[in-house]
Amino acid sequence: MDLEVIGALAAAGVALIGIPASILIGRWQMKAALRTAEATSRAGLAQAESAYRAALDAVRAQASAAHVQWRRGIQREAYASFLLAANRVQEQGERFATDNEHGLSEEGIRAGKAILDDALATLKAAQTIIELEGPDEVAAPAAGMADAAQMMGHHLGRQATYERAWGKLSRLTDDRTSDARVPATQLLEAFVGFRSRSGLDEPDGQAERACRDAWRVMPPGSLDDDEFAALLEGWSSRPPTSSGSYLDAVNRFSEAEARFIRAAKIELHSRSAP
Repeated sequence: MDLEVIGALAAAGVALIGIPASILIGRWQMKAALRTAEATSRAGLAQAESAYRAALDAVRAQASAAHVQWRRGIQREAYASFLLAANRVQEQGERFATDNEHGLSEEGIRAGKAILDDALATLKAAQTIIELEGPDEVAAPAAGMADAAQMMGHHLGRQATYERAWGKLSRLTDDRTSDARVPATQLLEAFVGFRSRSGLDEPDGQAERACRDAWRVMPPGSLDDDEFAALLEGWSSRPPTSSGSYLDAVNRFSEAEARFIRAAKIELHSRSAP
């Protein structure tokens, strides 16, 4: 074999050896590129997941803050409505009692009672919302306020009857032209006698009978049963709003109101979560 043939064969062998090497190098390069792309993809996914979680946390935080703000708004309105309702019972009751001093008409009496009853019903509804919204630190003094206000409303309603009856009796004793003037004066004297005997340890049935006898001889329609009973009770001890029970209710209301306001302020302004 001549040298030319041998050289050709050698060149072909070298070429054959070079082809697999090129393929091998290409594969290595491809695997390296794939690993780089995979690493880049992982980093991108991790960054995207981190951004998503951050955005989700921000949305949740915003939603939670909005919920807390909404809840605080509901509570603030409920607390304010309850305070107004509780004080309205006392205001309407006192107004009803004062108005009765001047002798309200039957329609005026019914209207006054309806207004007071409506104020008590509104108070109960407002307290129910406080019980639902809470917390207990606020609901407990609210219940104390409502109980005291209801007791005050009861006494103020009775005081209104007492004022109406006392106004009637005073006008009858001052009216020199009225046939009821003499029996009205006798009834007033009987009440004074009853008052003077009320401090004794034993009940004075004779003094009470004297009051009832004087009332029965008065002209029909002068004083009805409720009015006479209110005067009898008021003169035997004290008028409804001067009784120990009413004064105790007033004190309990004032103390519970101070506790309620203090607890409500803490709940609305000092806590960041419901």
